[in-house]
Amino acid sequence: MDHRLQEIIAATGELPALPSTTSRLLALLDDESAGADAVLEVIGTDASLTANLLKLSNSAYYGLRRQVGTVNEALMMLGSRTVVSLAFATSLGDVLRGPLAGYRLERDVLWRHSLAVAVGAAHLAGTGAAGAPDSARVSRDRAFTAGLVHDIGKLVLSGALKAKLQQLPQTAGFDVLVRGEREILGFDHAEAGQALAESWNFPTGLASVIGAHHVPYTAGSQADLGPEPAAAALLRAVAGANLTASRAGLGAGDLCTDDAPWLEALDALGVAEVDAREVLARLPGDVASLADALKGRP
Repeated sequence: MDHRLQEIIAATGELPALPSTTSRLLALLDDESAGADAVLEVIGTDASLTANLLKLSNSAYYGLRRQVGTVNEALMMLGSRTVVSLAFATSLGDVLRGPLAGYRLERDVLWRHSLAVAVGAAHLAGTGAAGAPDSARVSRDRAFTAGLVHDIGKLVLSGALKAKLQQLPQTAGFDVLVRGEREILGFDHAEAGQALAESWNFPTGLASVIGAHHVPYTAGSQADLGPEPAAAALLRAVAGANLTASRAGLGAGDLCTDDAPWLEALDALGVAEVDAREVLARLPGDVASLADALKGRP
């Protein structure tokens, strides 16, 4: 076992287990050749997952011309990659919806933040705003998934921080929270998230993005986005969306009440202000659309 992972487990207790259906969906996300039959085999056996997948598919966010009533119809209208990504979001929802006392976060705050970063990252990737050449463009579905899981490390650290709540900074700033975590525990939620992702057998690239999503704009850090253009673009999309979600009032412990630090951090990432402002304008409505679709879920 990796030494860093051992440290995190020792400090926080056992890492959470990944639900079995979520694990199977993760395998599909990592399999570019997975077709409709493979998707149906996983999703079609879970009535609750199917119902919530259809709710998301029919949300205003996707703007389908007609409502879909079956997984097959969703596959035809949205494509297998998008359907798997949505199913993954649905199955992980229960994990992300709970309150996190160690971060002073009420129920659904982390979930809405995760949705916001997922939507924002998908938009930045889809428009090319994340800075990759066309040959290395990141798919919207991959960016959505990475944005959705970027903060899973907070699930790990919340318990350890609960007893030291008064020590956790509450001042505004994108790097204040991670610096506070490091001072209190010796590592931050991004590092813990990477450890959790590795224990859940996430693809290496996805785990790395989780571990690095604060690096490009943390004070004193170098914006090392990796040697691969696509990996760098994915990290830019997630980091940029994370910044913008906080600026939109959809943060999860990261506060931003002023344009100046937001724009400065985006500039360091290489994300254009015009693209970020477009995401900023649409995030509240997009997140509300997806979250409202799952109200009253079974």
